[in-house]
Amino acid sequence: MTLGAVIRKVKREDRDAVLAILRAAFKRATEAAIVEQLWNSHAIKLERVAEIGGVVNGYVCYSTINTQPELKGVLLGLGPLAVAPDHQNQGVGAMLVTESLKACQENGALLIAVLGDPAYYSRFGFEPASKSKMSWAGFDAGDAFQILGRDDLDTDEIRTIHYHKAFDMAS
Repeated sequence: MTLGAVIRKVKREDRDAVLAILRAAFKRATEAAIVEQLWNSHAIKLERVAEIGGVVNGYVCYSTINTQPELKGVLLGLGPLAVAPDHQNQGVGAMLVTESLKACQENGALLIAVLGDPAYYSRFGFEPASKSKMSWAGFDAGDAFQILGRDDLDTDEIRTIHYHKAFDMAS
């Protein structure tokens, strides 16, 4: 675990640093453009930064998602998650995910979806969405498309999960 890292809510003045971290971590501008569109659409429901020594070095956000057939409740998509390259593999990302998931659960999230490495996200309780009869509308991502749901999540129906249209630019 990274000593001295503080996980906190994002402030408006953090936005330039967040965009720089996204560009550096992903080595492209797509994720930064997605976050800018999410900000402009007011689609982000929760976001956090990791600050080390007063400098923002990590970022995670959760935006609204929906399902067909509809699930009622707070439904969120995790991502993007990014850590500045010089702070990667030091536990910053894990701290961001752990703390932000607690906040999502405190805010009543019924379902959280993520597209990412199953080995990484499984340690936070995510499981392949297919186990709960769910799939992503974007494309078949196999076990990389995962969900974390409350115990009262209705998994009786086959459902398709749709992210905000900002994510269309990533496919």
